[in-house]
Order: sequence, then C-alpha cells, then structure tokens
Amino acid sequence: MEFKTLSRSLLLAFMTAYLFGCGGSNDSDEGTEYTVTVASEPVYYGLGIQFTPPITGHGTNQSGQEIFTTSIEGFEHEFGTSYELRVLEKNVDTEGVADGSSISIELVEVISSQSDSVGTSYVYSEVELSGNPFTDKEEGVYSFYQYEFLCAENADCDALVAIADSGGLVEVEFEYTGGEIPVTLVRWN
Repeated sequence: MEFKTLSRSLLLAFMTAYLFGCGGSNDSDEGTEYTVTVASEPVYYGLGIQFTPPITGHGTNQSGQEIFTTSIEGFEHEFGTSYELRVLEKNVDTEGVADGSSISIELVEVISSQSDSVGTSYVYSEVELSGNPFTDKEEGVYSFYQYEFLCAENADCDALVAIADSGGLVEVEFEYTGGEIPVTLVRWN
C-alpha cells in the first residue's frame, strides 16, 4: 500500500513537471493571447509623442508596459470608435536592432466595435504647433497626426494648417459626425 502511494505521488510529480515545462516553452514560442479594450478618443501627449488611444482594461502587456494602438500589427484605430480586441503578444528577437522592442503584438480578432454618438465632442487643450500636427491632405480633408478630419464651415482649417509649425499652442475641438471621415474640426483658438 505504501509503495502504491509513493508511486502515484512520484508519477503525479513527474507529470506536473512535464506539463508545466511543456506549457512554458509553448507559451514563449507561440505567444500569449489576451483581450484589450481601446478607447474611442485618442489621447494627445504632446510634441513627438504618439497621438493614439491607450489600451485600457488589460492595457498593459505581460512586461507591465502600457501599449498603444499603433503598436498592434494589423490594426488601425478609427477616431470615435471604441473596440474590444483579441491580440497575440510574442517575444521577438531584436538582435542587431538598435531601437527594436522585444515584444510583438498582433491583432487576432476585432471582437466588437462601437462608434460614439453623433455630436460627441473631443477637446484638446494646449496642442503644440511644432512639427506640423495639422496638415492639408486633399481638398476638404485635413489630418491631425494620423487621423483625418473634415472642417466645419466656420473653423478655417486652412489658417490652422498655415500656422501648424509656428511654435504656439492652440485648443481644438472635434465632433463625431460619422461617415467615411468620422470627425469634424468645429473650433480652434
């Protein structure tokens, strides 16, 4: 009886060690999937910093670093739309890459997306007019960093683009209007 108990205990210990050992190596090679929530409103961090929504909920990667939508391969955020995403995080070889991250985050699936209500307002105070944050993309279409926007009749977006590298500060207000280009600049000063 004592031999059976000892044998079972040893077998259980070996099986546990084997399973944990295999699970660890598979996780590091194949990566880890998890779900993240992306806010509808991009966050402005200032000159030279990404203008992109941070990921909330499980908003940090396994290393505890905050991740941004621009770091998710295969995903493009639309201003005014929130998302729930399934992503895959992998360790990558960065040998020979000076600024490379050791983490790769790939989009697996868009679980859900929800547009804000028409009329939702987004105000950004103290936007630095350095490095051309506002540009004219084509007739009637402008951009604030990577996000395209339309211009309300009274907003004079051409004047804003003209001073976009003047070194001053402005406050801008966008409104969710829906459509192919979902936001419109309604005010700046």
